[in-house]
Amino acid sequence: MIAFLNGQYLAKDRVCISPDDRGFLFADGLYEVVRFYHNRPFRLREHRQRLENGARELRFNRCEFPEFDEVLMNLIEKNRLEKVESAIVYFQVTRGAAPRSHRFPPPETPLTVYAFAREFFSAVEEQENGAGAILVEDDRWGHCDLKTIALLPNTLAHQKARDAGAVEALFVREGLIQEGTHSNVAVVKGGIFYTPPLTRHVLPGITRQAVIELCREADIEVKEAAISKNFLLEADEVMIIGTTVEITPIVRIDGKLIGSGRPGPLTQQLQTALFRLTHNM
Repeated sequence: MIAFLNGQYLAKDRVCISPDDRGFLFADGLYEVVRFYHNRPFRLREHRQRLENGARELRFNRCEFPEFDEVLMNLIEKNRLEKVESAIVYFQVTRGAAPRSHRFPPPETPLTVYAFAREFFSAVEEQENGAGAILVEDDRWGHCDLKTIALLPNTLAHQKARDAGAVEALFVREGLIQEGTHSNVAVVKGGIFYTPPLTRHVLPGITRQAVIELCREADIEVKEAAISKNFLLEADEVMIIGTTVEITPIVRIDGKLIGSGRPGPLTQQLQTALFRLTHNM
């Protein structure tokens, strides 16, 4: 596998990152995961803009990444992924390597930029038949709207879901659903598409926005509104949405069946619309 590190393309097993890197010591970094379908990136510009917005919020010494697009395309080519149906590219930026200190390093410290690409396979069975989720209390920090690499609460919650035979954990804060560990969440009730509004506790998902646009094109009413636990559990349909999960129906939560216990018609309609969007770019 060929990876990218600080301007160089090299074999992944030759990548060396300093033990003083602030990503390693403080989780002081950001990342993006971009999905490619048949060698075409899905919403590349939106991913780059979100990364750059995060860099401004974290006060990185560089907040524009003009190399982003070229690096991603080059990694697809160098790893011979042009002809696969689906691939992902992971792109990470940290504040760089410097002696450990809570204060920022000197402003001239170069950022560490790392990226890799690999083939990716959708969880077709889960998307066709639905999957389970669990609810967990949201104990994450107060800026989940930034796509940082500080993901320990997410990984702990996700593993708890896997241990319970589910595929995702949904964060609950003060009785309201926020998002999943690596996905946004949406609910269908009475033919209306509901999803939590964007706040500091919800990532502005790229696929989430695409699905909202698909709803509006299909004259499906969209409400970005607070979703309580009771509303979620009494929904006709529930789905998780994201770069890797695409649209995955959630048919049971904490063991309780949602609706009929099968993927619902609006979820399936949106799955078809998203497939057409991603495969006809």
